[in-house]
Amino acid sequence: MNTGQLTKKSSFQKHRKLLIFLSLFLLASTVLIILIAYSPRTYQPAQPANPNELSPYLTHKLGPDFYNQVQLDQPFELIIEQEGINDILARYLWPIQIEGFTVYTPILYLKPDGITLMAQVNFKGLSAILSVSAKPYLDSDKKMNINIQSIYLGALPITPLAQKLAQKFVQEHFDPQDPIESVNYAIVSNQPFDPILYMFGKSARIIELTLEVGRTRLFLTPIQ
Repeated sequence: MNTGQLTKKSSFQKHRKLLIFLSLFLLASTVLIILIAYSPRTYQPAQPANPNELSPYLTHKLGPDFYNQVQLDQPFELIIEQEGINDILARYLWPIQIEGFTVYTPILYLKPDGITLMAQVNFKGLSAILSVSAKPYLDSDKKMNINIQSIYLGALPITPLAQKLAQKFVQEHFDPQDPIESVNYAIVSNQPFDPILYMFGKSARIIELTLEVGRTRLFLTPIQ
């Protein structure tokens, strides 16, 4: 085999490797796009008829149930319905802007094995459904831990990356001394926090939590 043939063979091999690399890169990019573009059928946020008004579930059901029972100064049960929570969520001023991301109306699903929060997220023209699944529980000290299990962008798992970015965001923008912002930080960081529910000028501590299909049962003790 002469020098010219060797050169042609070497050039062919290099081009062949480049074509294989480009093919694999294209395949990986296509799979990535498909995973991110995946939109769960369950993402169907509530669309209230009067979105600018307070949720009737909050003002006529959940609020009165909590207010009436907390005044008795005895432990009580409070049932929170998934449909009602989603009606409350849908009445917020969506979409909102966070660090260049546009977040649209979220929806919450309650099941015996955990909770899932979903929302459409847009970034520089790209759109995907962000899904966060968790298994909340009360520890031996009666502290609440939301216990985030997984985070998906479409069908692409991004749990470690998303948690790292979320922790960085709360560290830079939240005040750990503020009672509400400290809870937000604990949720993102999978850390325990004092589970106190505030509503209409009253407060109560959650002492037991039971998840069911479409609702959760809370057992609370009033705080005077």
